[in-house]
Amino acid sequence: MVPSLHIAVLPESVSLLDPVIVVGSWFGMGLVEPLRAGLAVASVVPLAVMLSRRSPILLLVVTLLVGLTGTWAAHSWEALTAIKDDRRIVVDEVAAYLAGIALIGRTGWWAAGCFAVAFLALDRLKPWPFHLVEGVPGGYGVMLDDLAVAVPLGIAVLLVAAAGRRIGMVEPRSG
Repeated sequence: MVPSLHIAVLPESVSLLDPVIVVGSWFGMGLVEPLRAGLAVASVVPLAVMLSRRSPILLLVVTLLVGLTGTWAAHSWEALTAIKDDRRIVVDEVAAYLAGIALIGRTGWWAAGCFAVAFLALDRLKPWPFHLVEGVPGGYGVMLDDLAVAVPLGIAVLLVAAAGRRIGMVEPRSG
């Protein structure tokens, strides 16, 4: 049975237009059940690919801005709704995905898509030791648990690519 798409319900006291909800749900994508995180990450893949190729510094700046704004939104969301690490908050996945792509560096559509799928799968499963970060309180914990997945995954991608270049399976990067 295929789950049906629907919009998650927020408490009556919370407006969809509240900046905390807009940013935390990544412009409403976190409210689309069951796609939430996948939809949010997919929305930034084109930006991540373009910036990784043309302006890695700007990609890093965008990543930091999304991360800082997301930390504020995640912390404020908890205060607004009284729900800790609400699954409708997806700005953390967006920031972590961007951080992973910034770490990997110049990338193409195939690599960015594969990284997105691997990141979302690991983020959903939260295997040991990644789940330990979920105990950090507030917006920092919401953001860090996804970064704890994206950063090691990005490093793994770098190591695999370097090994592939070393043995001649992957072409060296061109400037």
